[in-house]
Amino acid sequence: MRSTARRQRIQAWALAAALGLAALTGCSTTESSTTADGLTKVKLQLQWFKQGQFAGYLAAVDQGFYKEQGLDVEIIDGGTDIVPQTVLAQGQADYAIAWVPKALASREAGAGITNVAQIFQRSGTKHGSFKAAGINGPGDLRGKKVGNWGYGNEFELFAGMTRAGIDPAKDVTLVQQQFDMNAFLARDIDAAQAMSYNEYAQLLETKNPATGKLYTPEDFTTIDWNDQGVAML
Repeated sequence: MRSTARRQRIQAWALAAALGLAALTGCSTTESSTTADGLTKVKLQLQWFKQGQFAGYLAAVDQGFYKEQGLDVEIIDGGTDIVPQTVLAQGQADYAIAWVPKALASREAGAGITNVAQIFQRSGTKHGSFKAAGINGPGDLRGKKVGNWGYGNEFELFAGMTRAGIDPAKDVTLVQQQFDMNAFLARDIDAAQAMSYNEYAQLLETKNPATGKLYTPEDFTTIDWNDQGVAML
């Protein structure tokens, strides 16, 4: 892409970063193109479907922040079979959103991607359990059925268990968790992976069949990987 367009993009993403956004960039092989009114087209690959996690990006489009910087930004949904940093490295997008450990793993594998904005200061990942399970920390996961999504989301869990002296390959039963809390609510998983703004919120929006009222935080215990010293942005 021409240097002028590249400066426009960097300026726009600097503005976006100030609004609370983060992204990765790579050497895109897509051809630069412009709209009829002279805006540079940019593709942003999300790491999941549009949700609250990406509110800043969506608001920046709706409120015209990108347009003010000369950009026409196309926001592309992610999904279970989409690896954003791979999409980026293959030149199918100009920017992508991914967790830092996922990006580092891709860089170790040779992907030429760079972190250009890191805004979140804390990890949003938790592992939740029903209070009756007695799981108050990583050490209590021994012998339990532990859910995780995989796809690069397991690094904090594995680091936390290893630090607590638990071998993830031997001392727990790892369960491939879907991106919801259904298996956990059905008691098929003792500890389930959850993001603070998504799956954990889903729990609090679910009725407790024993009471007919919504679950409350007091019904659960959570392992916050920030508190365990193994959080990854």
